[in-house]
Amino acid sequence: MRKHGLLGAAVSVLLVAGVVVGCSTDAPSRTAPTAAPVTATGAPPPLTGAPDPATVPAPIWQASLSGRDPLRNFRDTPYNNDGARAPKLVDAPGVAGAKALEFTVPGGGKRSELEPIVQLYREGDEAYFGFAWNLPADFPVNADGWQVLAQWKNSGDGSPPIEIKVEGGQFKLDGGAGGDDPRGTYFSTPIGPALTGRQTDVVVHIKFSTDPQKASVDVWMNGQQRITGYQPPGGTRYEGDDSYLKTGIYRDSAISQTANLFLLDARVASSYESASALVGPKS
Repeated sequence: MRKHGLLGAAVSVLLVAGVVVGCSTDAPSRTAPTAAPVTATGAPPPLTGAPDPATVPAPIWQASLSGRDPLRNFRDTPYNNDGARAPKLVDAPGVAGAKALEFTVPGGGKRSELEPIVQLYREGDEAYFGFAWNLPADFPVNADGWQVLAQWKNSGDGSPPIEIKVEGGQFKLDGGAGGDDPRGTYFSTPIGPALTGRQTDVVVHIKFSTDPQKASVDVWMNGQQRITGYQPPGGTRYEGDDSYLKTGIYRDSAISQTANLFLLDARVASSYESASALVGPKS
């Protein structure tokens, strides 16, 4: 059962070989061939009751904003605000007594992101990541361009190996455009509809590896598994680059509409149960 509480805890474009792909980077964008993970993309499942945090293992990290310093679990990275103000603490929509971080990027802006204070992800690492997002009614889910909400960014330049974005009215699992062979390693697949005015919980399980046979990604939306054991063609990390987590809004600066995003909770955990015990309305 969900518990009320305080908040518990991206993508210009890449020009590669004359083809730009819709992942996050700092160059222009077009289209590349996409791989086809096994996924359900129909109507999104209803938001189900998440586990009671008291009944699951404690997370490795949680974006709790209940103390004197509400951003104490994030790194101080003012450079992650580009054409946008820093996120602010607000009352969580739809969850009485809870708080949320509100990210706002105006038309023409590029990013408002935060970096959780968690480890860098290296070869062989594995973790579960939970996010409770609310896209307000005016979020431009069908904007002509990509909008990244979470990215496991490589420490080098270019687009990350793994990210979650909103594009074409869908939440999508996306990545690989910054690898050595973007035409062969870029992928993008829907997770489910990006509905506004309501909370959506997304849990991502990643096995980090440059070897596609060892790398894998699972994704759940609102408690229902939508992607199972997908192995990105270029793996889930780039050779020689550790990965780190960023969350917020990072998007195509050509988008003219303002975007607001509420992050009600975020968790990094060693199990699905722990990652999915997110703040939300009682079921």
